[in-house]
Amino acid sequence: MGQFNVNRRSFLTYGLAAGALVIAAPASALMRSMDDPDTADDDSISPLIQINPDNTMVFFSPSPDMGQGVDTSLAMLFAEELDADFDQVTSKPLPLMLRRNAEGNIAWGLVPQGAGGSTSISGNWSLLRDAGAAARQLLLQAGAKHFNVGIGTLKTEKSFVVSSNGQRAAYGDLVKAAAGETLPANFKATLKPRSDWSVIGSSQKNKVVREIVTGKPLYGMDMDYPGAKAAMVERCPYLDGYVESVDDTAARALKGVIDVIVMDRPDPSGNYTYLAGGVAVVAEDVWTAKKARGLLKITWNKGPYTDESSQTLADQCDDLLKGEGQIVRSDGDFTAAVAGADKVIRRTYKLPLVSHAQLEPQNCIADVREDSATVIGPFQSPSGASRMTNGITGIDRLNIEVRYTRLGGGFGRRLTSDHVGEAVTISKAAGIPIRLVWTREDDLQHDFYRPMGHHEMIAAIDEGGTITAWAYRLAGTPKYYRRGRPADQLFGADLYVDDFPAGLVDNFKMEYFVAKSGTPQGSWRAPAHTANAFVVQSFIDEVASELGEDPLALRLRMLGEPRQMEYGQHGGPIFDTGRMAGVLRLAADKADWGKRMPAGYAQGIAGHFTFGGYCAHVAEVELLSGGAFRVHKVIGAIDVGTVVNSAGVTAQMEGGINDGLSACLGQQVRIEGGRMVNDNFDRYHMMRMADSVPAINTHIVDSIADPSGMGEMSLPPLAPAVMNAVVRAGGARKRSQPFFSESA
Repeated sequence: MGQFNVNRRSFLTYGLAAGALVIAAPASALMRSMDDPDTADDDSISPLIQINPDNTMVFFSPSPDMGQGVDTSLAMLFAEELDADFDQVTSKPLPLMLRRNAEGNIAWGLVPQGAGGSTSISGNWSLLRDAGAAARQLLLQAGAKHFNVGIGTLKTEKSFVVSSNGQRAAYGDLVKAAAGETLPANFKATLKPRSDWSVIGSSQKNKVVREIVTGKPLYGMDMDYPGAKAAMVERCPYLDGYVESVDDTAARALKGVIDVIVMDRPDPSGNYTYLAGGVAVVAEDVWTAKKARGLLKITWNKGPYTDESSQTLADQCDDLLKGEGQIVRSDGDFTAAVAGADKVIRRTYKLPLVSHAQLEPQNCIADVREDSATVIGPFQSPSGASRMTNGITGIDRLNIEVRYTRLGGGFGRRLTSDHVGEAVTISKAAGIPIRLVWTREDDLQHDFYRPMGHHEMIAAIDEGGTITAWAYRLAGTPKYYRRGRPADQLFGADLYVDDFPAGLVDNFKMEYFVAKSGTPQGSWRAPAHTANAFVVQSFIDEVASELGEDPLALRLRMLGEPRQMEYGQHGGPIFDTGRMAGVLRLAADKADWGKRMPAGYAQGIAGHFTFGGYCAHVAEVELLSGGAFRVHKVIGAIDVGTVVNSAGVTAQMEGGINDGLSACLGQQVRIEGGRMVNDNFDRYHMMRMADSVPAINTHIVDSIADPSGMGEMSLPPLAPAVMNAVVRAGGARKRSQPFFSESA
């Protein structure tokens, strides 16, 4: 992720007007306040931490928060080494900071900024603690002069510098003195030993929860900008379609309409800018823009995918699996092992396209000027927003200001910057600042969907019940579609070649088939793991049933003795079989695995390794009439290394479990005639509150390993644990998601 990019002389600046100590900000990096970005003095905000004279502090988080709680947990890393009173710390987003390095390339201005792949904690684990320790050093130096004593006689505690005779000076009182200090030459931060931690590992409430529940403007939809006019786009509903003609007479006649702009279809042979061609309406307010949009008379060219439907995609995947695909991993001699097996088990599992369905639809403010630009909105990748703006306008990225807000959901959707592309294109064409707003229908119809696919599993068993061969064959729509990847690398985001049980079965094969589709594909919370965990963990239970073996025992037998195995994909570089077995045993123990249950009730188990974290669930399910079921309880065990905020881990465990249940119960994007047809929540079925899991027990492994993230770990094992429980309760196994759908 890089290193903390501040030298000892540029490490400290301070806001003269506010009288605040501003830590870890080069003087050239001062930016406008996010509270009032257009009227605040330039010296009133400071990246990373601002210490005020009243001893309160503001932490400026380098990772966007979309509900995962990093605005709190990242502040905890900094505050621990700063020895800050965490009750006095608040959190705000850090505007994007970039610089040009010695080679002339764009680089991070201070620290990496972004949120995706559960990397916010692991990527900042050392950086923010080092920065906090350096800030503490400056305050100690100021304290030594204040007390006229040697720095070695001082200590810090809860935002105070304390002398050996008990005298205390608040950090806020040392602001001006600390501002004149520089770090010693060759300074190297000395971090606290684990035994002295008081903030890291504690349970902390989300720093902005009060603002969230009281409706304080935090989200992109809340933002305003001087002179910004509302914009809405009527996008072509057909995959890769475009505008043939438009009659905008009635729309332009509507009072308050400022402009109507035809937006060309993005190059279908290249990478995406925005998702679809269409017509933008710019108006004085959102309601007028929406009303005018409805008055447009557009003739669409329906593009090249009018024959595409959910059924044709499914048929295509079935046909592909009858042939031979790209072998992406091959260990041993799979064919010979199958030929010599006592038993061969084959199953196929099917997963649909799924929408992110974030609570806050896409939105973005853009102000494109002749040689500079400003973009504001909910971005998981602020740097991606900068690149998108530069690509459309040609404006130097150092002249593009990017301010990210809190996200009303992301789940991978806002890793892409198509909403930025639209807003920037419209602002550039209209010549004024614009505030782009999507509706719910826009959001569901135009998404980077979770890829769909048919997953065929094959296991060969010898006479002794040992699995001698294993194959994973996937035919599906690739996430890397239109992402500039060579054809032989399209599998990389959909099949992780080191995933369990790779390396644990002597004869192991992975095979990939590309299904052609016009649907945009993207990252959806835990990307491929959400599909692959369902497939593998369901199949293991089916193999266990064929062998007459307890499914937990089979998993542990396959994992074998604890060992560290190479893992080349995101989450590596190792997969630890002992840690995986540990969470399986912990969940099973806490759930009293194998206990007697009433008729129609049963437990199911599943576990998975995702992005460096190990998670296992035991689901307790009641079988209802007509094939329905009710999940009454989930007992989860999680090992994500060192835990920064235990309350945050528990919250993410609970959120991921319910999100995973919602996805497998009813979520499915349906395509007919080359367009998405379920464009609102009455047709795209999210789980209702009454169906959520009423009891979730989270058990966290006490680990000293470096931390991984937690945002995505608890979702993948949920669906297989639930379906495995349904089968053990006497229900029929469903190998297709969603388990309940209109077409089922």
